[in-house]
Amino acid sequence: MRLSFIFVFLLITAQAVFSIFPFMGEDASTVGKRFGFEVENNFTYFRYYDGSYHQDYIFQITVGLSDRTDWGLYVPYSKFYDGRTREGLNDAGMFLKGVYGGGATRFGYLFQMNFDTGSKDIGYGKTTANFHAILEHESYGMIYNLNLIYIKSGHVEELRDSFGVTLGVLKDLRDVLSYGIELKVLRPESGDVNTPDTHLILGCVYHMGENTDISLGVHKTLTHHPSFVDYGFLGGVLVAF
Repeated sequence: MRLSFIFVFLLITAQAVFSIFPFMGEDASTVGKRFGFEVENNFTYFRYYDGSYHQDYIFQITVGLSDRTDWGLYVPYSKFYDGRTREGLNDAGMFLKGVYGGGATRFGYLFQMNFDTGSKDIGYGKTTANFHAILEHESYGMIYNLNLIYIKSGHVEELRDSFGVTLGVLKDLRDVLSYGIELKVLRPESGDVNTPDTHLILGCVYHMGENTDISLGVHKTLTHHPSFVDYGFLGGVLVAF
């Protein structure tokens, strides 16, 4: 009943945002031009139900290979606390993103490689790959975004060996403030956990100028398990040139 209410809310609440962060799904847009660049500095903090927490600082640079294809590189620095503190470089990686279609409906993909560059006890311990299949539809000034995802290893939320779906609804307010809501449902890493890892993210993006965005988000998990994140906060700055 609770999830049904959220789904209906998604469908009736939400125009385009110019930066998908702080949402976890990928949008069906690119930098938009060959040799265009976007630089992002993002911060995340997640508190788990068992009292542990982790936070990430993520530097990312994205370059347009064409108007429909992007290549990107990201370097995360992470801090963990679970009775002891660990911090250092997490697994860096790169991604390739392609978008197709036009008009009201667009679709695309994102293929991501995570390399074994993390400090001791941080990172997955070997090279891994993630994948997003993206479908986006615009109707009456609202954008509906659907992602089918597979996560072998992710520094954000420390999600691993999971697959599932994200559903987001986004709206733009006079080209100054964009906001939206996203629901994510994942199969947990452990097969012994018999409840889905279900998250809700509320986020907004303030467009300071033509080329600068500031984003903020709040994350809340809707299903309870000691291994799941309880709540989180996300923030970031994007500069395009």
